[in-house]
Amino acid sequence: MTDLKDIVSEKLLPAVSHPAQYVGLETNARCASPASARVSVCLAFPDTYSVGISHLGSQVLYNLLNAMPSVCCDRTYCPRLDAQQVMRDRGVPLWSWESRLAVRDFDILGFSLGYEMCVTNVLAMLDLAGVPVRAADRKEGQPLVVGGDALADSPEPLANFFDLFIPGDGETPLAALVELVSRLKAQGASRQDMILEAARTLPSIYAPRFYQPRYHADGTLAALEPTRADVPRTIVRSHIASMDLSPPIAAPLVPLAEAVHDRLSVEIMRGCPNGCRFCQAGATRLPVRWRRADEVVDVARKALAATGCREISLLSLSASDYPHLDELIERLNAEFAPQHVSISLPSLRVDGQLRQLPKLTSAVRKGGLTVAAEAASERLRRAIRKDITDDDLLAGVKAAYQSGWRSVKVYFMAGLPGERDEDIDAIWQLCRRLSDARKEVDGQRGAITASVSWFVPKPHTPMQWCAMRDAEYFFAVRRRLRELSRRSPVTFRFHRIERSILEAVLCRGDRRVGAAIEAAWRAGAQMDSWDEHFDYAKWLAAFSQSGVEAAFYAHREIPTDETLPWAHITDRRGCDFLLAEYRRMTEELAG
Repeated sequence: MTDLKDIVSEKLLPAVSHPAQYVGLETNARCASPASARVSVCLAFPDTYSVGISHLGSQVLYNLLNAMPSVCCDRTYCPRLDAQQVMRDRGVPLWSWESRLAVRDFDILGFSLGYEMCVTNVLAMLDLAGVPVRAADRKEGQPLVVGGDALADSPEPLANFFDLFIPGDGETPLAALVELVSRLKAQGASRQDMILEAARTLPSIYAPRFYQPRYHADGTLAALEPTRADVPRTIVRSHIASMDLSPPIAAPLVPLAEAVHDRLSVEIMRGCPNGCRFCQAGATRLPVRWRRADEVVDVARKALAATGCREISLLSLSASDYPHLDELIERLNAEFAPQHVSISLPSLRVDGQLRQLPKLTSAVRKGGLTVAAEAASERLRRAIRKDITDDDLLAGVKAAYQSGWRSVKVYFMAGLPGERDEDIDAIWQLCRRLSDARKEVDGQRGAITASVSWFVPKPHTPMQWCAMRDAEYFFAVRRRLRELSRRSPVTFRFHRIERSILEAVLCRGDRRVGAAIEAAWRAGAQMDSWDEHFDYAKWLAAFSQSGVEAAFYAHREIPTDETLPWAHITDRRGCDFLLAEYRRMTEELAG
């Protein structure tokens, strides 16, 4: 394996901004010697170090693989654009952060694909590593390129760039893949044989090269068919049976440079019982599984000692639904409040429980409370199965004001099916009422920040057949809310409209969208989740160049009998359940 320690230190670090993020000497690093391991894995996060080092899922897999005998797992991140230029100018290939070895020399290169805006970063990292971006161009001795996380649930736009995908919980199938590679590598098997054996024998492994799409004359997908009889027609999304199969991290990595989350994160529950019809994570991560309160307290104790963090973040899709939340908060407060360690709960459900939760502990951080209303009218909330009322919201926020909170952030979506002008005005009216609720506490108005995103119909949800509204509709909504909120304690923040449309194309696309992704990357599109780098004009040019019509994927209502590009990735609830929920929603909106 190629040692790049000196070349990184001498040619890269002196020439880049913020070099600390590239040093790779974090406390609690675990990578041993990849060259001496039977199998070497490099986990790649396709965004900057500041984002990737805070990603809990990557740390879970990093710790799991490094605990396996004869396996060495290192990690890499997407260098910032200034560093990429230096790397290209000075001949520095992408390296692994701890061992300082060339990424191209690892057996497995695993990408966490958590968000659509990372897709061009993936191609940039492959190119920087010296690995061909297209899977069909890779040769013997080059790593197996594997993708997991959210985009593996609808992987076709990236199918030409990946050897394998792992949809669902990654712990069990990734460990099985590593063991298979270890065995076949010892037998001298070829790269192609490893991919085929994984596709044939491992549950929840999808190898796109063994599947061929067919299209109707109108451009819709007719079928995605296996080209071999020995690979499965459908891929069942992976689910670990219990949280015991995903051990908590007692010694997480401590960032050397600024990270987006400077705190200790403990996953307390996986899955969400609420069944919101728009939520892909909630739809795909069932069943609900949780950690015992004893285990959470124990790992928090060990991890605080191992990191020096002063805040514990209890992570889940809906922390309020953790069955032992009151007990857990009381125990954490009793042990850690005297040490001036705060507790944050980033995902609270607004109901009667929220009214009581702020009273439980003064150790819960009170910088700002975040709640997800999603829609401002109860009619729309019922349609999307966001089961809260205005009374719940007002009572919960008032209780928070009484317990010391002074500002509230509320999440909304605009562009939902059946949305009317009065539903948009209701966003402003609800925010005013939430602000005024503080008057009953101390006579002041509460500071409300309303974050408005644009509805993107996501795969594997009951709303996957819906059309996304066009850009002009969203621009009109933004103008209306800005006009209403002038000279008020309500601040509106909006997602980039063009980025949301691109997100819809990338998550609902078929294999043909891959040509646009590659064209956009070759035109310089990168770091698309960063406002200072996002250039929609490059994407529009890429769509035109590759013959991809964005409106076909984003703004078209999909007939329920049409083959979906992600239909071969199946989940425990199945399409019949989603279709029944979709029909109930349309009936509720029509009633």
